[in-house]
Amino acid sequence: MELTDLRVHTKELEFLKQYLDITISSYEDGACFFVTDLNTVTFKSKHTFDIAGLEVGTQYSQNGIAAQVIQARRVILQQLDRNVYGVRIFAIGGPLWDETDREILGAWVLAIPRQHKLVNAFDSFAPTLADLLPEGGVLYVADKEKIIKKQGSNKFDVEGVQVNTPLRNDSIAIQSQQQKKLVIQEVDASIYGVPTMVASAPLMVDNGEVVGSFGLTLPRQLANDLKEIATSLDQGLTGVSASVEQITAATNDISENQSHLHGEIQQVKEYLDNINKVMGFIKEIADETKMLGLNAAIEAARVGEAGRGFGVVAEEIRKLSEESKKTVAQIRELTGQIDKSMTETSGASESTLAVVEETSAAIQEVNATIEELTSVAGNLTQTAAKL
Repeated sequence: MELTDLRVHTKELEFLKQYLDITISSYEDGACFFVTDLNTVTFKSKHTFDIAGLEVGTQYSQNGIAAQVIQARRVILQQLDRNVYGVRIFAIGGPLWDETDREILGAWVLAIPRQHKLVNAFDSFAPTLADLLPEGGVLYVADKEKIIKKQGSNKFDVEGVQVNTPLRNDSIAIQSQQQKKLVIQEVDASIYGVPTMVASAPLMVDNGEVVGSFGLTLPRQLANDLKEIATSLDQGLTGVSASVEQITAATNDISENQSHLHGEIQQVKEYLDNINKVMGFIKEIADETKMLGLNAAIEAARVGEAGRGFGVVAEEIRKLSEESKKTVAQIRELTGQIDKSMTETSGASESTLAVVEETSAAIQEVNATIEELTSVAGNLTQTAAKL
């Protein structure tokens, strides 16, 4: 039986009630069937779907399909927006005639919800999904004007978003509906108390018409903290790297100075060796001079009184020779002490040079490690930005 071809008289009304009372259970999203007289609802049957406020004995909406049927005096098929019955529906209604087919006594209406599949499933998946999110979150569904469903979580909720909250013209829900695509925005802590990410996707039916949007608000405190840690780490490593570079430069200068000092110490040792050679030569001269003085003294004694003056000179030459030898010995002792000190200083210099070279190598390893950590900090920052 095609309802569009059905002309219902009062005598067929009971059959129609029984027929639809059985068939409405076959509608996947439910259905609601009601009958009216010229003012109020006289009968109602439903299956998993109800029209709020429409009860037996209540006056039906003058904007609804029952009123339109009575006025048009014919069967009407119509898609009604949410503002009529509080939900988008597909409705078919027809007049209820008297036995003479001349007077309309009321109307019958079959209403089938046109809810988006996601809206129908929202109450099933939203509570579980909201609490599964690591930091919690808020899920909502909106039509073109207001929030129609909302689910917060135990960890995070937005009190300002409630069912029937009107949508602002600049809201992300309206933007996604107008652009017919997913819209994502990052929101700072001034709005919800913590940094958040808000996303909204349009809800479209088979013909491509946008009927609403599905939204998600996620706290981003963990990602924000991670980003701040990564930034602090990067800044700290940058400062350490700069300090290490300064230490490296200073170590290089010390190494160069130490190498130069080591070379100077070796040069001084060469000078001492040369002084010792000169001292040896002076000693030889002193020995020769002493021998000459001794020979002169022997000759002066042999010639007697005539060589007395010459003997005095010879004695003075011998004394000078002895003093020279003593002076050479003292100088040799001093140069020996200097040589010993230079040897010790040279050894210390070589040890210091080795330590400086080892320090320089260690600093290079530290620098390489810092570069790796800087790279890790950069990757950490990028990862935080993607969370």
